[in-house]
Amino acid sequence: MLIVPAIVLILSASEDLPRRGALGVPLTPITSEVASKYNLKAGEAVIAGEPIKNLTAAKAGIKPGDVIVQINDRPAKPQGLGEWVRGLSVGSATSFKILREGKAETLTAPLAEKPRDPGTSNYTVEYRHVVSQGARMRTITTSPTKPGRHPAMLFIQGFSPISYDYTLEGSVGDVATIDGPILFEMASSNFVTLRVEKPGVGDSEGGPFADMDFLTEADIYRQAMRQLREMPSVDVNNVFIFGHSMGGSFGPMIACEFPVRGLAVYGTAGRTWFEYLMDTIRYQGLVAGQSYEAADDDARQGAQLMALAMIEKKSPAEIKKSHPKLADLVDAYFPNGLFNGKTLEFWRQLNDINFAKFWAKCGSHVLAVRGESDFVTYDADHKLIADIVNRATPGRGKFVFLPNSDHLFHAYATEAESMKGFQRGTFNNDFAKVMKDWMRSVMTGG
Repeated sequence: MLIVPAIVLILSASEDLPRRGALGVPLTPITSEVASKYNLKAGEAVIAGEPIKNLTAAKAGIKPGDVIVQINDRPAKPQGLGEWVRGLSVGSATSFKILREGKAETLTAPLAEKPRDPGTSNYTVEYRHVVSQGARMRTITTSPTKPGRHPAMLFIQGFSPISYDYTLEGSVGDVATIDGPILFEMASSNFVTLRVEKPGVGDSEGGPFADMDFLTEADIYRQAMRQLREMPSVDVNNVFIFGHSMGGSFGPMIACEFPVRGLAVYGTAGRTWFEYLMDTIRYQGLVAGQSYEAADDDARQGAQLMALAMIEKKSPAEIKKSHPKLADLVDAYFPNGLFNGKTLEFWRQLNDINFAKFWAKCGSHVLAVRGESDFVTYDADHKLIADIVNRATPGRGKFVFLPNSDHLFHAYATEAESMKGFQRGTFNNDFAKVMKDWMRSVMTGG
């Protein structure tokens, strides 16, 4: 009897993945002045920015500065609004109750489909999906318009649940389009590219993000690689992986299951996760101007806390009970029992993996790059990755230190400058050129 639901789930998951709708307008919480003017409470409404042409808000007649009080009779509270909109059906009537110049109005329009990347004269774009753990994950592929088979790149994004469902051409590498210029560079250079949305992000099913553990998420990239290799436009002898940040941890696992020509990582970790965390706890405080004495105290307390949580696998409640002096630190590091927005199971699985085994086993060419102003990661990890690869397969590992590039590829000269202006810098696309040149060299045997 238990087999039946599983069969139904698989059949359902094989169907085309529906496209999500989009309101098409930036929304910000109301200010205290607006709240006072309209007798509203903080968090009860949102203010509309400039609507995007041909999307729902623009078709309804929303104007910048409109105060949106309700959407489909639901209070327009910022908290959870995006997730709620994800559940609306494309084409369904969408109503906005607004306040404009002191007057209440109700505007309506059908919910428009989120725009698709239209591609360029150099490449076409296709929206597909893969099935992982019974849920459908949106994949977006670019294929050169030039006939024949081409080298291909699977992109594995970093930790955060950021959507990569946007037009690559014109992306500027800000926090909303972090790796966009890199993907555009590769797509425009006759590479097939594939990007995949995380569970609960964009069109993808599954999630929520906080509950997805490391090994479950890894299967998404496994299925994406299968799809990429089956594409008729792909030269299976020249498939690459690019893993950014946390993507660099998933990368070698996938490379060990599928033969790839090369694996490039940027801003990742190569040691045990516990070792990486210890450096982070100590070093980021120093970059921010903390005294060495204070950083030492933080490192000692942090080491004890992380050993209990990640290695001994104690719950936050158990740690507070057995080590009451760490109670405040527990609350600071693990709000609501999560660490960086994820359950501890994700981080414990990550810490349990011996990544050196994967790097030694994969047998492919490896490029490990760290940006000069990347205060999130360390030279030691990237040099270690290259050393592991070279010991196993001499000459296949390469470490590159990239000037004027931080964790998000923004052009800062120092780590302190990056930390001060994090997410607000000017994109430096040098990494894309370094990676592309390396790939070309690997393919030609250079």
